[in-house]
Amino acid sequence: ADRARIMSLHGISRDAWERYAASGSWYYEIEDAGYKYNMTDIAAALGLVQLERADELLQSRRGLVDSYTKRLRESSVGDLIELPADEPDGSHAWHLYIVRLNVDKLKVDRGRVIHELKQLGIGTSVHFIPLHLHPYYRRHWGYTAGDFPVATEEYERVVSLPLWPGMSVADVERVASALETVLGSVRR
Repeated sequence: ADRARIMSLHGISRDAWERYAASGSWYYEIEDAGYKYNMTDIAAALGLVQLERADELLQSRRGLVDSYTKRLRESSVGDLIELPADEPDGSHAWHLYIVRLNVDKLKVDRGRVIHELKQLGIGTSVHFIPLHLHPYYRRHWGYTAGDFPVATEEYERVVSLPLWPGMSVADVERVASALETVLGSVRR
């Protein structure tokens, strides 16, 4: 925790945090080449307002997730995707709605599915690219694409569908319909 505190504000010594207090000193030292990760007052104010809405936002996301899940489960392409599941205690935050493509049942790869969805006006993403595939980790640690085959295989299957509290059920239907169109056209 001390190291994180130091690195979060330019690598400045812990004593620098106390320099404006009555017992503090103006003197500080840079312990390491750190970062500027301290939160601004504006970001903190926005965060506090959003925290007051946390339950409302979560309920909105849960409703949209229920709509996605029901619609996609009943879809004609339901066998081509695996849907995300909630935690057993219902505590999933639903920050993302990530489906897994059954790529062995498709004539194209995930990249082509994303491209085709984009052509229909649906913006998707892949939020989690395994670390061993990034240049830094390959250079620094010597990782290769084959080092973590399960992570690589799952990465090649995942697509994050649009999900935000301001979406409507009609938006979910539009995304699900586009996914159904695209996957139906590339089924093996």
